[in-house]
Amino acid sequence: MFISLYKLYNSTNSNRTPLEDFTTECFAGVLQCNADVLVNFIKFLKLKPGNYEVLTQVKYTLPDDPNCIVDMVLESDTTVCFIENKVNSKEGWEQLARYAKVLDGIDKETHLRYCTKHVDTKKEKQHHFKQFRWYDIGNLLEKHHDKNVMAMQYLHFLKQQQMAIDTSISTDTVITLKHFLNSYDAMDFHVKNVEPDFKKLFSDVRIVKQEKLSKIREHDRIARMICNPLQDTSYHTEILYAIHFESCQLQTQLWVHKSHPQCAEIQKRGKDSGLFNSSEINEYGLHLKNTKKLFHFIDSKNSDVDIKQWFLESFQKVKQFIDDNQDLNWNENVTA
Repeated sequence: MFISLYKLYNSTNSNRTPLEDFTTECFAGVLQCNADVLVNFIKFLKLKPGNYEVLTQVKYTLPDDPNCIVDMVLESDTTVCFIENKVNSKEGWEQLARYAKVLDGIDKETHLRYCTKHVDTKKEKQHHFKQFRWYDIGNLLEKHHDKNVMAMQYLHFLKQQQMAIDTSISTDTVITLKHFLNSYDAMDFHVKNVEPDFKKLFSDVRIVKQEKLSKIREHDRIARMICNPLQDTSYHTEILYAIHFESCQLQTQLWVHKSHPQCAEIQKRGKDSGLFNSSEINEYGLHLKNTKKLFHFIDSKNSDVDIKQWFLESFQKVKQFIDDNQDLNWNENVTA
């Protein structure tokens, strides 16, 4: 939900990308709509219990600054807390100092907080100052509100923006880092191992590679993809095979943008064909896919051969679906 809203906001505000404001407003909405989330957030901030109002973009006036705007304000009868939120930028000119001056003139218990995506250590000591990161908010939601749909949608948005990543060094981090290159090389090998067969099956198409770190981080996978196998290129469609990191699985899929005129018909035929083990339309589009968890190959005596065989069979299922439904306006290069 929040990812779709952010994309929509960007599409109508092409001159800027207000990620910080958007993230703040959405989190304020989560707090305003979910009293239990607000209570736990108050505890996390170490504020006195109370009936708190959640406000955003609150304007205050200082003698030397008539335009002091605080990202988020939490206020009860006894307590007020200013929160400055940053994502990809750092603190503006004396922002925290100016907020402190405003708080100096408020006759309540005052608190100042600084929330960032990256580490940006401050030495501010006034007004019970503390700082935290968006990761901490994500962790709070995941730990205490995993059954709350709205909270989980917001957490998904934070993860999609790489704002819920734990950068602390743990035992798991060290073990993962030690084996990272070996794991990457293994996944890269299996993707490349079946690439000639993929090209042979779809001999007249251009294969797009997704193997750079930026693409791996964005999509959580190493992949090969055929773009626009359907004739109508106004809507993105793709045939893709990949190995996903977080879910540890092989995947082959036909993907169709949900606005594509043939989307519903392709979904129906995909379900009826029995060629795919999953058929779903999410907020972006239709996934007709086959998947296989990597743990199925752990005890295999020849996992290289077995993984390749699984991919080959999944390629054939996609090709068979195309061949069986040639009236769906495929591009000639995938039907050749």
